[in-house]
Amino acid sequence: MVLMAAQQLCGINSIIVYGVSLLSTLLTTSSKLLNVLVAVVNLAVTIAFSPLIDRLGRKICLIASVAGMGLSSLLLALGIAYGVNLLSAIMVITFVAFFGLGLGPIPFILSSELVSPEAQGAAQSWALAASWITTFLVTQFFPLINEQLGKGRVYYIFFGFAMATAAFVSPFSSRGPRYSSNKFD
Repeated sequence: MVLMAAQQLCGINSIIVYGVSLLSTLLTTSSKLLNVLVAVVNLAVTIAFSPLIDRLGRKICLIASVAGMGLSSLLLALGIAYGVNLLSAIMVITFVAFFGLGLGPIPFILSSELVSPEAQGAAQSWALAASWITTFLVTQFFPLINEQLGKGRVYYIFFGFAMATAAFVSPFSSRGPRYSSNKFD
């Protein structure tokens, strides 16, 4: 449930749902094209890096994913604050790419792997409920918080959630994927 909520609390839907309006202030002529590129990058990265999830392990991919998303959020906030539009546009794409690396697909995998077969339906239901609740919260309140804090500063909050997610994931195991039968490693 925490990882499904983290998908949203790290800010992915601020990009997916509000991408055109966010990007139109950064790149007035190509915001719609950049938003299409965001979707293509998300799909391409998710497909291209899906074999890494089993090769490197869920934990490594999750930590790399949220760390990359966090850094992208931080640089996106700075790019918006200082009017560096090209940096902001690149960070939007980078953010989505890191999402596709781990935090996008892995929570859906874990909701069935971390519980016994008889509890999988309930676990997946609870995980999806957490995802939909946080999706609603982010999509409902992003414009308000973005306006209240000042344009782009909400990405500092998403940076904080990404770092908290990395801290949550990291202590689960100290062993690497080669030495463990636990699929989460």
